[in-house]
Amino acid sequence: MSAWSNWLTKFCFMAAVPIVLAGAPLPLLAQAQQGQQQPQQQPLTQQELQQLVAPIALYPDALLAQVLTASTYPLEVAMAARWSEKNLSLKGAALEDAMQKQPWDPSVKGLTSVPQVLAMMNDKLDWTNQLGEAFLAQPDDVQNAIQALRKQAETTGNLKSSKEQKVRRIAATPSPGYVGPPEYIVIEPMEPDYIYVPVYDPVIVYGSGFWSPAYVPFFWHPPWWTIGPAFGFGAALFVGPALWYHYNWGYGGFAAIQTNTALYSKFNKVNVTSGGQFQNWKFAPAHHGNVQFKNTKLQQQFGNLGGTGQGNLNINRNVNVNPNLKANRNVNVNRNVNVNSNLKVNPNTNVNRNVNVNPNLKVNRNVNVNRNVNVTPKVNRTAGHAPAGGGNTKKPKPKS
Repeated sequence: MSAWSNWLTKFCFMAAVPIVLAGAPLPLLAQAQQGQQQPQQQPLTQQELQQLVAPIALYPDALLAQVLTASTYPLEVAMAARWSEKNLSLKGAALEDAMQKQPWDPSVKGLTSVPQVLAMMNDKLDWTNQLGEAFLAQPDDVQNAIQALRKQAETTGNLKSSKEQKVRRIAATPSPGYVGPPEYIVIEPMEPDYIYVPVYDPVIVYGSGFWSPAYVPFFWHPPWWTIGPAFGFGAALFVGPALWYHYNWGYGGFAAIQTNTALYSKFNKVNVTSGGQFQNWKFAPAHHGNVQFKNTKLQQQFGNLGGTGQGNLNINRNVNVNPNLKANRNVNVNRNVNVNSNLKVNPNTNVNRNVNVNPNLKVNRNVNVNRNVNVTPKVNRTAGHAPAGGGNTKKPKPKS
Protein backbone atom coordinates (compact mmCIF):
# COMPACT_ATOMS: atom_id res chain seq x y z
CA MET A 1 0.00 0.00 0.00
CA SER A 2 1.34 3.43 -0.92
CA ALA A 3 2.10 6.12 1.63
CA TRP A 4 -0.76 8.14 0.18
CA SER A 5 -3.21 5.26 0.75
CA ASN A 6 -2.00 4.96 4.32
CA TRP A 7 -2.65 8.67 4.85
CA LEU A 8 -6.16 8.42 3.42
CA THR A 9 -6.93 5.38 5.54
CA LYS A 10 -5.70 7.24 8.62
CA PHE A 11 -7.64 10.42 7.98
CA CYS A 12 -10.76 9.28 6.09
CA PHE A 13 -12.75 9.51 9.33
CA MET A 14 -12.53 13.31 9.01
CA ALA A 15 -15.13 13.23 6.26
CA ALA A 16 -17.71 11.67 8.57
CA VAL A 17 -16.88 12.91 12.06
CA PRO A 18 -17.63 16.61 12.69
CA ILE A 19 -14.91 18.64 14.37
CA VAL A 20 -16.14 20.81 17.25
CA LEU A 21 -14.79 24.34 17.02
CA ALA A 22 -13.68 26.29 20.05
CA GLY A 23 -15.77 29.31 20.89
CA ALA A 24 -19.09 30.21 19.31
CA PRO A 25 -20.02 27.64 16.63
CA LEU A 26 -20.66 28.66 13.06
CA PRO A 27 -24.35 28.57 12.07
CA LEU A 28 -23.75 25.63 9.77
CA LEU A 29 -22.04 23.70 12.55
CA ALA A 30 -24.86 24.50 14.93
CA GLN A 31 -27.30 23.04 12.43
CA ALA A 32 -25.22 19.88 12.14
CA GLN A 33 -25.17 19.50 15.93
CA GLN A 34 -28.97 19.67 15.87
CA GLY A 35 -29.13 16.79 13.42
CA GLN A 36 -29.79 18.96 10.37
CA GLN A 37 -27.15 17.39 8.17
CA GLN A 38 -28.99 17.68 4.90
CA PRO A 39 -27.02 19.05 1.93
CA GLN A 40 -26.86 22.80 1.84
CA GLN A 41 -29.64 24.02 -0.45
CA GLN A 42 -29.27 27.80 -0.37
CA PRO A 43 -26.22 30.02 -0.92
CA LEU A 44 -24.59 31.35 2.22
CA THR A 45 -25.78 34.78 3.29
CA GLN A 46 -23.41 37.74 3.53
CA GLN A 47 -23.42 37.40 7.32
CA GLU A 48 -22.44 33.74 7.12
CA LEU A 49 -19.71 34.48 4.58
CA GLN A 50 -18.29 37.32 6.65
CA GLN A 51 -18.19 35.02 9.67
CA LEU A 52 -16.27 32.42 7.63
CA VAL A 53 -13.66 34.78 6.17
CA ALA A 54 -13.25 37.06 9.23
CA PRO A 55 -10.14 35.22 10.59
CA ILE A 56 -8.26 35.59 7.24
CA ALA A 57 -9.73 38.70 5.58
CA LEU A 58 -6.83 40.84 6.85
CA TYR A 59 -4.10 38.50 5.58
CA PRO A 60 -1.82 39.81 2.82
CA ASP A 61 -3.40 39.15 -0.57
CA ALA A 62 -1.00 36.40 -1.68
CA LEU A 63 -1.44 34.45 1.55
CA LEU A 64 -5.20 35.02 1.56
CA ALA A 65 -5.52 33.65 -1.98
CA GLN A 66 -3.44 30.57 -1.15
CA VAL A 67 -5.48 29.84 1.98
CA LEU A 68 -8.69 29.99 -0.07
CA THR A 69 -7.41 27.64 -2.75
CA ALA A 70 -5.82 25.22 -0.27
CA SER A 71 -9.02 25.10 1.79
CA THR A 72 -10.68 23.26 -1.10
CA TYR A 73 -8.42 20.29 -0.22
CA PRO A 74 -9.10 19.85 3.55
CA LEU A 75 -7.62 16.36 3.96
CA GLU A 76 -4.38 17.39 2.36
CA VAL A 77 -4.27 20.47 4.59
CA ALA A 78 -4.50 18.17 7.61
CA MET A 79 -1.68 15.98 6.28
CA ALA A 80 0.53 18.97 5.49
CA ALA A 81 -0.06 20.49 8.92
CA ARG A 82 1.02 17.32 10.67
CA TRP A 83 4.05 17.03 8.40
CA SER A 84 4.94 20.68 8.98
CA GLU A 85 4.74 20.27 12.75
CA LYS A 86 7.43 17.60 12.57
CA ASN A 87 9.64 19.48 10.09
CA LEU A 88 9.69 23.06 11.33
CA SER A 89 13.42 23.36 10.74
CA LEU A 90 13.05 23.01 6.96
CA LYS A 91 13.00 26.35 5.17
CA GLY A 92 13.87 27.85 1.80
CA ALA A 93 15.41 25.50 -0.77
CA ALA A 94 15.35 22.54 1.65
CA LEU A 95 11.60 22.96 2.09
CA GLU A 96 11.06 23.25 -1.66
CA ASP A 97 13.00 20.03 -2.23
CA ALA A 98 11.03 18.21 0.48
CA MET A 99 7.73 19.24 -1.08
CA GLN A 100 8.60 17.52 -4.35
CA LYS A 101 8.20 14.19 -2.53
CA GLN A 102 4.67 14.93 -1.32
CA PRO A 103 1.48 14.13 -3.28
CA TRP A 104 -0.52 17.16 -2.14
CA ASP A 105 -1.90 19.91 -4.33
CA PRO A 106 0.73 22.64 -4.94
CA SER A 107 -1.33 25.26 -3.10
CA VAL A 108 -1.16 23.09 0.03
CA LYS A 109 2.57 22.49 -0.40
CA GLY A 110 3.22 26.23 -0.57
CA LEU A 111 1.50 26.81 2.78
CA THR A 112 4.19 24.76 4.53
CA SER A 113 6.22 27.98 4.40
CA VAL A 114 3.72 29.50 6.86
CA PRO A 115 3.20 26.68 9.40
CA GLN A 116 1.24 29.01 11.70
CA VAL A 117 -1.53 29.22 9.11
CA LEU A 118 -1.53 25.47 8.45
CA ALA A 119 -1.83 24.89 12.21
CA MET A 120 -4.94 27.07 12.37
CA MET A 121 -6.52 25.36 9.34
CA ASN A 122 -5.85 21.97 10.91
CA ASP A 123 -7.14 22.99 14.36
CA LYS A 124 -10.27 24.40 12.71
CA LEU A 125 -10.65 21.69 10.08
CA ASP A 126 -14.43 21.89 9.91
CA TRP A 127 -14.11 25.62 9.25
CA THR A 128 -11.49 24.91 6.57
CA ASN A 129 -13.87 22.56 4.78
CA GLN A 130 -16.72 25.09 4.94
CA LEU A 131 -14.45 27.86 3.70
CA GLY A 132 -13.34 25.76 0.74
CA GLU A 133 -16.91 24.91 -0.25
CA ALA A 134 -17.98 28.55 0.08
CA PHE A 135 -15.13 29.66 -2.17
CA LEU A 136 -15.91 26.99 -4.77
CA ALA A 137 -19.63 27.73 -4.81
CA GLN A 138 -19.65 31.52 -4.27
CA PRO A 139 -16.27 33.04 -5.23
CA ASP A 140 -17.76 36.47 -6.00
CA ASP A 141 -19.64 36.62 -2.70
CA VAL A 142 -16.49 35.60 -0.83
CA GLN A 143 -14.56 38.40 -2.54
CA ASN A 144 -17.19 40.97 -1.55
CA ALA A 145 -17.31 39.69 2.05
CA ILE A 146 -13.53 40.08 2.37
CA GLN A 147 -13.61 43.61 1.04
CA ALA A 148 -16.50 44.57 3.33
CA LEU A 149 -14.51 43.37 6.35
CA ARG A 150 -11.35 45.16 5.26
CA LYS A 151 -13.32 48.38 4.94
CA GLN A 152 -14.81 47.81 8.40
CA ALA A 153 -11.37 47.18 9.95
CA GLU A 154 -10.04 50.30 8.26
CA THR A 155 -12.94 52.30 9.68
CA THR A 156 -12.17 51.12 13.22
CA GLY A 157 -8.52 52.08 12.73
CA ASN A 158 -7.23 48.52 12.91
CA LEU A 159 -6.12 48.12 9.30
CA LYS A 160 -3.32 50.41 8.15
CA SER A 161 0.16 50.39 6.70
CA SER A 162 3.05 49.53 8.99
CA LYS A 163 6.59 48.20 8.83
CA GLU A 164 5.10 44.74 8.25
CA GLN A 165 2.56 45.50 5.53
CA LYS A 166 1.37 48.03 2.98
CA VAL A 167 -2.36 48.83 2.77
CA ARG A 168 -3.65 50.74 -0.24
CA ARG A 169 -6.75 51.22 -2.37
CA ILE A 170 -7.04 50.49 -6.07
CA ALA A 171 -9.79 51.47 -8.51
CA ALA A 172 -12.11 48.70 -9.61
CA THR A 173 -11.65 47.29 -13.10
CA PRO A 174 -14.31 44.59 -12.91
CA SER A 175 -14.70 41.87 -15.46
CA PRO A 176 -17.97 41.79 -17.48
CA GLY A 177 -20.94 40.65 -15.44
CA TYR A 178 -19.29 41.00 -12.04
CA VAL A 179 -20.70 43.57 -9.65
CA GLY A 180 -18.42 44.69 -6.85
CA PRO A 181 -17.38 47.81 -4.94
CA PRO A 182 -15.96 50.82 -6.86
CA GLU A 183 -12.55 50.27 -5.29
CA TYR A 184 -10.69 47.55 -3.46
CA ILE A 185 -8.39 47.45 -0.44
CA VAL A 186 -5.10 45.68 -1.16
CA ILE A 187 -2.75 44.30 1.51
CA GLU A 188 0.84 43.55 0.52
CA PRO A 189 4.02 42.64 2.44
CA MET A 190 6.67 45.32 2.67
CA GLU A 191 9.26 42.82 1.38
CA PRO A 192 8.10 40.32 -1.28
CA ASP A 193 10.12 37.36 0.04
CA TYR A 194 9.08 37.82 3.67
CA ILE A 195 5.65 37.83 5.21
CA TYR A 196 4.22 38.74 8.58
CA VAL A 197 1.09 36.77 9.44
CA PRO A 198 -1.33 38.97 11.38
CA VAL A 199 -2.91 37.62 14.55
CA TYR A 200 -6.10 39.38 15.58
CA ASP A 201 -9.37 39.01 17.45
CA PRO A 202 -12.13 39.49 14.83
CA VAL A 203 -14.61 40.75 17.43
CA ILE A 204 -12.34 43.61 18.51
CA VAL A 205 -10.71 44.39 15.15
CA TYR A 206 -13.96 44.71 13.22
CA GLY A 207 -15.80 46.33 16.13
CA SER A 208 -17.60 44.65 19.01
CA GLY A 209 -20.98 45.91 17.82
CA PHE A 210 -20.45 44.65 14.27
CA TRP A 211 -21.32 41.01 14.96
CA SER A 212 -24.73 39.69 15.92
CA PRO A 213 -24.60 36.92 18.58
CA ALA A 214 -25.37 34.18 16.05
CA TYR A 215 -22.46 35.08 13.78
CA VAL A 216 -19.50 35.72 16.06
CA PRO A 217 -16.30 34.40 14.39
CA PHE A 218 -13.64 32.45 16.25
CA PHE A 219 -10.37 33.89 17.49
CA TRP A 220 -7.41 31.58 16.90
CA HIS A 221 -3.88 32.39 18.00
CA PRO A 222 -0.66 30.35 18.08
CA PRO A 223 0.53 29.01 21.45
CA TRP A 224 3.27 31.61 21.73
CA TRP A 225 0.85 34.50 21.30
CA THR A 226 0.34 36.69 24.36
CA ILE A 227 -3.37 37.27 24.72
CA GLY A 228 -4.14 40.93 25.01
CA PRO A 229 -3.28 42.78 21.79
CA ALA A 230 -6.22 43.16 19.42
CA PHE A 231 -3.95 43.05 16.39
CA GLY A 232 -0.30 42.11 16.01
CA PHE A 233 2.33 40.17 14.13
CA GLY A 234 4.74 37.39 14.87
CA ALA A 235 8.25 37.11 13.46
CA ALA A 236 8.87 37.55 9.74
CA LEU A 237 8.68 34.33 7.74
CA PHE A 238 10.73 33.71 4.63
CA VAL A 239 8.36 32.48 1.91
CA GLY A 240 10.33 33.17 -1.27
CA PRO A 241 8.36 31.72 -4.21
CA ALA A 242 6.03 29.65 -1.98
CA LEU A 243 3.09 32.07 -2.25
CA TRP A 244 2.51 32.43 -5.97
CA TYR A 245 -1.12 33.58 -6.12
CA HIS A 246 -2.26 37.08 -7.01
CA TYR A 247 -5.74 38.22 -5.93
CA ASN A 248 -7.19 39.80 -9.05
CA TRP A 249 -9.70 42.06 -7.31
CA GLY A 250 -12.71 42.95 -9.44
CA TYR A 251 -12.73 39.81 -11.56
CA GLY A 252 -15.47 37.26 -11.13
CA GLY A 253 -15.31 33.53 -10.52
CA PHE A 254 -11.96 31.79 -10.28
CA ALA A 255 -10.40 34.49 -12.46
CA ALA A 256 -10.19 36.46 -9.19
CA ILE A 257 -7.17 34.34 -8.24
CA GLN A 258 -4.30 34.05 -10.67
CA THR A 259 -1.15 31.95 -10.56
CA ASN A 260 2.18 33.66 -11.06
CA THR A 261 3.76 30.91 -13.15
CA ALA A 262 7.30 32.18 -12.56
CA LEU A 263 7.01 31.71 -8.80
CA TYR A 264 5.00 28.51 -9.21
CA SER A 265 7.67 27.01 -11.48
CA LYS A 266 10.48 27.88 -9.11
CA PHE A 267 8.87 26.38 -6.01
CA ASN A 268 7.51 23.26 -7.72
CA LYS A 269 10.61 22.61 -9.86
CA VAL A 270 8.69 22.70 -13.14
CA ASN A 271 8.83 24.84 -16.24
CA VAL A 272 5.48 26.37 -17.22
CA THR A 273 6.07 27.86 -20.65
CA SER A 274 2.57 28.25 -22.12
CA GLY A 275 -0.43 30.35 -21.13
CA GLY A 276 1.38 33.50 -20.02
CA GLN A 277 2.83 34.54 -16.68
CA PHE A 278 -0.56 34.85 -14.96
CA GLN A 279 -3.11 32.08 -15.31
CA ASN A 280 -6.51 31.62 -13.68
CA TRP A 281 -6.70 29.14 -10.83
CA LYS A 282 -8.52 25.85 -11.44
CA PHE A 283 -9.90 23.39 -8.92
CA ALA A 284 -8.39 19.87 -8.99
CA PRO A 285 -11.18 17.51 -7.79
CA ALA A 286 -8.82 14.54 -7.39
CA HIS A 287 -7.08 16.33 -4.50
CA HIS A 288 -10.37 16.79 -2.61
CA GLY A 289 -10.03 13.24 -1.31
CA ASN A 290 -12.91 11.31 0.23
CA VAL A 291 -14.64 14.33 1.74
CA GLN A 292 -18.18 14.52 0.40
CA PHE A 293 -19.47 17.92 -0.64
CA LYS A 294 -22.34 19.21 1.47
CA ASN A 295 -23.26 21.87 -1.04
CA THR A 296 -25.69 20.49 -3.64
CA LYS A 297 -24.31 22.74 -6.36
CA LEU A 298 -20.84 21.29 -5.83
CA GLN A 299 -22.24 17.76 -5.71
CA GLN A 300 -23.79 18.30 -9.12
CA GLN A 301 -20.71 20.00 -10.53
CA PHE A 302 -17.98 17.72 -9.20
CA GLY A 303 -19.82 14.75 -7.71
CA ASN A 304 -18.80 13.07 -4.48
CA LEU A 305 -15.49 11.83 -5.71
CA GLY A 306 -13.72 9.13 -3.77
CA GLY A 307 -10.50 10.72 -4.91
CA THR A 308 -7.12 9.22 -4.30
CA GLY A 309 -5.58 12.65 -3.87
CA GLN A 310 -3.12 11.98 -6.69
CA GLY A 311 -5.43 12.04 -9.66
CA ASN A 312 -4.63 8.39 -10.38
CA LEU A 313 -6.43 6.70 -13.25
CA ASN A 314 -8.65 3.83 -12.12
CA ILE A 315 -9.66 1.41 -14.87
CA ASN A 316 -12.27 -1.29 -14.25
CA ARG A 317 -12.91 -3.81 -16.97
CA ASN A 318 -15.54 -6.47 -16.34
CA VAL A 319 -15.84 -9.42 -18.70
CA ASN A 320 -19.24 -11.09 -18.41
CA VAL A 321 -19.79 -14.54 -19.89
CA ASN A 322 -23.22 -15.28 -21.37
CA PRO A 323 -25.06 -17.37 -18.76
CA ASN A 324 -26.75 -19.37 -21.52
CA LEU A 325 -23.43 -20.67 -22.80
CA LYS A 326 -23.28 -24.46 -22.36
CA ALA A 327 -19.84 -25.93 -22.34
CA ASN A 328 -17.76 -28.59 -20.66
CA ARG A 329 -16.08 -27.65 -17.37
CA ASN A 330 -12.73 -28.18 -19.07
CA VAL A 331 -13.22 -25.00 -21.03
CA ASN A 332 -9.94 -23.21 -21.80
CA VAL A 333 -10.09 -19.51 -21.30
CA ASN A 334 -7.25 -17.39 -22.66
CA ARG A 335 -7.12 -13.81 -21.53
CA ASN A 336 -4.41 -11.78 -23.17
CA VAL A 337 -3.71 -8.16 -22.37
CA ASN A 338 -1.92 -6.41 -25.20
CA VAL A 339 -0.33 -3.11 -24.20
CA ASN A 340 1.37 -0.83 -26.68
CA SER A 341 5.05 -0.62 -25.80
CA ASN A 342 4.89 3.15 -26.02
CA LEU A 343 2.15 3.44 -23.43
CA LYS A 344 3.23 5.46 -20.39
CA VAL A 345 1.10 4.59 -17.38
CA ASN A 346 1.33 6.14 -13.93
CA PRO A 347 2.77 3.47 -11.59
CA ASN A 348 -0.16 4.18 -9.29
CA THR A 349 -2.68 3.25 -11.97
CA ASN A 350 -5.05 0.59 -10.69
CA VAL A 351 -6.36 -1.87 -13.26
CA ASN A 352 -9.10 -4.24 -12.17
CA ARG A 353 -10.20 -6.97 -14.50
CA ASN A 354 -12.95 -9.21 -13.17
CA VAL A 355 -14.17 -12.27 -15.02
CA ASN A 356 -17.54 -13.50 -13.79
CA VAL A 357 -18.38 -17.07 -14.80
CA ASN A 358 -21.73 -18.73 -14.01
CA PRO A 359 -21.05 -21.55 -11.51
CA ASN A 360 -23.51 -23.75 -13.40
CA LEU A 361 -21.61 -23.23 -16.62
CA LYS A 362 -21.34 -26.39 -18.71
CA VAL A 363 -18.98 -26.18 -21.62
CA ASN A 364 -17.44 -28.60 -24.04
CA ARG A 365 -13.72 -29.14 -23.60
CA ASN A 366 -13.20 -28.12 -27.19
CA VAL A 367 -14.64 -24.66 -26.68
CA ASN A 368 -11.95 -22.00 -26.58
CA VAL A 369 -12.87 -18.54 -25.43
CA ASN A 370 -10.35 -15.79 -26.18
CA ARG A 371 -10.87 -12.38 -24.71
CA ASN A 372 -8.34 -9.73 -25.62
CA VAL A 373 -8.27 -6.45 -23.77
CA ASN A 374 -6.47 -3.73 -25.69
CA VAL A 375 -5.47 -0.62 -23.77
CA THR A 376 -5.28 2.45 -25.96
CA PRO A 377 -2.05 4.45 -25.63
CA LYS A 378 -3.90 7.71 -25.50
CA VAL A 379 -4.88 7.99 -21.83
CA ASN A 380 -5.59 11.44 -20.43
CA ARG A 381 -4.41 11.31 -16.82
CA THR A 382 -4.28 15.00 -15.92
CA ALA A 383 -6.44 16.41 -13.14
CA GLY A 384 -7.23 20.01 -14.06
CA HIS A 385 -5.60 22.66 -11.99
CA ALA A 386 -3.53 25.65 -12.99
CA PRO A 387 -0.91 25.99 -14.10
CA ALA A 388 0.23 22.39 -14.49
CA GLY A 389 -2.49 21.74 -17.05
CA GLY A 390 -6.22 21.08 -17.06
CA GLY A 391 -8.71 18.54 -18.25
CA ASN A 392 -10.82 15.74 -16.89
CA THR A 393 -9.45 12.23 -16.67
CA LYS A 394 -11.26 9.93 -19.10
CA LYS A 395 -11.35 6.19 -18.76
CA PRO A 396 -10.77 4.33 -22.06
CA LYS A 397 -13.60 2.03 -23.00
CA PRO A 398 -12.46 -1.58 -23.34
CA LYS A 399 -13.14 -3.51 -26.48
CA SER A 400 -15.61 -6.30 -25.97
